[in-house]
Amino acid sequence: MSLIDKNIINRFVYGIKDALKIGSSTIVGIDIGLSAVKVAEVVELKGGRYKLTKYSMIPLSEGALIEDEIQKEEEIIEAIREALVSGKISSKIASIAISGPNTVVRKLQLAGGSNDEIEDQVLWEAEQYLPFDIDSSTVSSHLFGENLGGGVDVLMVGAKDDVILRFKDLVEMSGVRVKVVDINAAAITNMFEHVLGDELLETESSKILMDIGAQKTTFIIYKSGILNFCKEINVGGSMITEEIQRQLGVNFEQAEDLKTTTDKGGNLPEEVLEVVDDVLEIFYKEIKKTVDFYITAMSDEDFSECWVTGGAMLTPNLVEGLESILKLPVKMFNPLDKIECDRGNFDDEMLDSINYCGVTAIGLAMRKFVK
Repeated sequence: MSLIDKNIINRFVYGIKDALKIGSSTIVGIDIGLSAVKVAEVVELKGGRYKLTKYSMIPLSEGALIEDEIQKEEEIIEAIREALVSGKISSKIASIAISGPNTVVRKLQLAGGSNDEIEDQVLWEAEQYLPFDIDSSTVSSHLFGENLGGGVDVLMVGAKDDVILRFKDLVEMSGVRVKVVDINAAAITNMFEHVLGDELLETESSKILMDIGAQKTTFIIYKSGILNFCKEINVGGSMITEEIQRQLGVNFEQAEDLKTTTDKGGNLPEEVLEVVDDVLEIFYKEIKKTVDFYITAMSDEDFSECWVTGGAMLTPNLVEGLESILKLPVKMFNPLDKIECDRGNFDDEMLDSINYCGVTAIGLAMRKFVK
């Protein structure tokens, strides 16, 4: 039976279950990253607390996913299946996130009015900012409230319909049903809000939040309880791997090993460290350019700190370099500071994966689905 045939049958079965109200309402968060698939299951406890009960990560080969373009469909589907099995996840309802050039996240300052009037304003603004046809896109918005100028602040997100459907169909071919499609930056921000709490609500200064992944960095500026600015920067850990491959004449796996293997003193070989430092200089320039753009556009240069997450944040000298160019304390974000878990159920390697790479998957798993 082909993957497409199985998907048709799955949709039919899910439709019956929906009609009869059968099945669990627990959501599995599925993060399809550029280097790995991560899945997580979370339960809500009393008092707005959450507990991570299940988590798994399965690596993807080089080029399985490039930005939002699926290159190796069957490999990704199999990785999702394997992650669900190894994580012992039984939920068949999924929450996923998309990102890339066919998605947009933007804070809008609108005149205000009734809900219908605000919706019309959002759609008008979306036509100006979306780099793709609004008629073939899905646009959603969240109203933050009134701003100091007498209007309202709104978060607008948009994505091309074919990208949403492509990822939805891909995940459903693995045997689960997608009920929530989020934007990657929103899932990350929700996690930061939950873990940092009141610290993020402080109104006097802005905070920089970064998820530094394999092929891209999600750069967020947060102020007064609002996602104020968001940009995807096309620099990540794989750029270092590619440069090691090119300059040292090794394959992808060897380059990954060279990038992460240190001596007893925690030092990389000199020739590898030179490559790392060269790529980091490109990364720092992009971050500085982004910060300067924000300062010019928003007339806001009052930053208090920077938080980082993502697998590439462990790159040697990265945190120290960020502190130097931003002139701010840079802190490593750990979701397990406020998300409970039975640590005995996870080995040290898995806990490291959760700490550095699990933010999006856990954030997606915290989304509620009411049957």
